[in-house]
Amino acid sequence: MSARGIFNKRSRLFLIVLGFALVVLIGIINYLAGSAFSSLVFYLVPVIFVIWFVGRSAGILISITSVLTWVLTDMISRPSYPHIIIPLWNLAEKLGIFFMVVYILLRLAEKEKALKFEHGQLLSILDTTDALITIVDPQSHEIIYANSALTNLLGSDIIGNKCYAILQGVEKPCDFCTNKYIFGENLGKPYIWEHQDKRSQRWFRCIDRAIKWPDGRQVRYEMAMDISAVKMLERERRDMLSMFAHDMKNPTIIAEGFLSRLYSGKAGPLTERQSKYLELISDALNRLGKFITNFLEFSRLETKEDKTSPLPFDIAIAIKKHIEAERIEAEKKDIKILFEIPDDMTAVANADAMQIDRVIFNLLDNSIKYTDSGGTVTIKLLSRDKDILVQVMDTGMGIPKDHLPYIFDSFYRVTKDSKGSGLGLSIAKKIVEANEGKIWVESIYGKGSTFSFALPKHPLRENIMVDI
Repeated sequence: MSARGIFNKRSRLFLIVLGFALVVLIGIINYLAGSAFSSLVFYLVPVIFVIWFVGRSAGILISITSVLTWVLTDMISRPSYPHIIIPLWNLAEKLGIFFMVVYILLRLAEKEKALKFEHGQLLSILDTTDALITIVDPQSHEIIYANSALTNLLGSDIIGNKCYAILQGVEKPCDFCTNKYIFGENLGKPYIWEHQDKRSQRWFRCIDRAIKWPDGRQVRYEMAMDISAVKMLERERRDMLSMFAHDMKNPTIIAEGFLSRLYSGKAGPLTERQSKYLELISDALNRLGKFITNFLEFSRLETKEDKTSPLPFDIAIAIKKHIEAERIEAEKKDIKILFEIPDDMTAVANADAMQIDRVIFNLLDNSIKYTDSGGTVTIKLLSRDKDILVQVMDTGMGIPKDHLPYIFDSFYRVTKDSKGSGLGLSIAKKIVEANEGKIWVESIYGKGSTFSFALPKHPLRENIMVDI
């Protein structure tokens, strides 16, 4: 808030009168002291005082009064000169400087008024939204603004209180405070996150950003939107689909059991055509079984039912095991599988071995599936400063550039005739991120793709023996 906003109309009138009184007082002192005192600097004091605390119009009036008073007292107290040119030149020079200073002051006052108007408009807009909006001092954690939606919920007396005490009900700054994400090198960038309030159990999607407050300091702006209804619908959808997948799994297992009995001839001998039809049915059931398994795993990862248990394990051994398992499928398509690893490399990662096994299988299986006969799939293992990098490179068909941003999305498939469920890469991403790693893809359409993921090294990797 500006200093001017503190005063009401009556007190501002008093300040104007006080300004004029200062001009008269300075004029009297100037008259009594003579030319030794004659300086426009003193007359700027009431001008600055009035412009800053009262406003632009009163400042112009007091400026004119100050100039007239100075000219009058200067002419009365000035000694006579033989030539009038020099005094007039000095007078014009001083008045020019005076009016330049007054002009600058008035421009600053005008700019402050415009900023105050824009600030008021912004706050009016914020008050009309249903989202909960707070503006907090990042140093003191004090709430300096809350919109109507929030004050109606928590009361108007929250201004000036600590944000963590009011919004979270705790006695110290939150562990998840977003200051580190919006200040410093991230200044000006929005940070979007989701949070469940422990007291009301409601979910909020929050958008935080550093903004400049009218007094010049950088503050934290946060807009929180209630998404509890959306979260409830998502949970109901997941539960329903998960239940459906569970219910589908039992009849699939039963059907596979009866197919096995038919294959074994327990229901009588089969003709060649019947065997062929049964083989097609078996393949379809196998694909359905994989879809159901993928979906159940995806559902468990999304709801975080599968707890990650990071332990030291050797990724190189796991990769070799999967290469041997996939070699038969690769040989059917005349695809070479290569494994590149530095001779002296210790590939001990800190992650859940069973989960990372699934990632390796998904990426290797995908590469073989989408590589044409005669192609090559190469798995490369590299040791970096803090993590281990795994790259699965193929010479397959590649991925069109416009599909790359969505390749890890759930149920996403590049082409409609894809045989997969669209969950394999999504599962891989969730697993890698749950193990504090990163996964990404690079691809040139028509030439091939490289899927890479990095996992943190085990801190004691130099002195540890690992079995898979």
